[in-house]
Amino acid sequence: MLFIYSGEVPALDRRLSYELGAKHRLLTIPYAADEYWAALEARDCFRGDGLNAHALSKRACSDKAQLRNEVFTSDAIYLPGGNTYQFLAFAREMGLFSLLQAFESLGGIIVAESAGSIILSSDISTAAIPTTCPDENNIGITDFQAMGRLSFHVSPHYEPDAPQASNEMEELQMLANLSDTPVLILQDGAGIVMQGDEVVFSTGSPTWLSTINEQPLEQVAQMKLIQN
Repeated sequence: MLFIYSGEVPALDRRLSYELGAKHRLLTIPYAADEYWAALEARDCFRGDGLNAHALSKRACSDKAQLRNEVFTSDAIYLPGGNTYQFLAFAREMGLFSLLQAFESLGGIIVAESAGSIILSSDISTAAIPTTCPDENNIGITDFQAMGRLSFHVSPHYEPDAPQASNEMEELQMLANLSDTPVLILQDGAGIVMQGDEVVFSTGSPTWLSTINEQPLEQVAQMKLIQN
């Protein structure tokens, strides 16, 4: 099962609490080894919601065997927001994608927000959109291929009233057309839950952009979108 967040999404928090209960273990992972605070901050936030949340240990940020042990002794994994390029580099270095694939196949829950959800797509193209305010590629990464868990791109934190909103939407539509891949656009407060490749719950009115040659997304991706 997969939860995709943009900002704070109380409806998803409630559903996650229901799925996990108070005893099952949620592990928060930082977006970079030297940004350990991200895991601690997320841990504290989830504990405030009554979840049994733990942060990835500092040792596990650089020890693949320890990372594997912490992942597979948890019931849910949280991938936070942050710099998408750093997160992608960290995930590759630690072999995180193969761990997540196996973890989910065994019934684990993946919770992803912002950059954490972008790296689940086939690549991180949306990190560069809008071009007026992209993520900073401060590590000079040139290979943008990501996990490929999702059959669509994710673009979080969309602000429809922002001055660049119309240009951003045009850029995202261009991405959908050029990559022949749909785009999920989320305003803060919006999110979805997926079981396998099917969207089983959504909140906050997510927007889907289909490709120029495609039928409506529900038909193309063969998903059933259930609005709360």
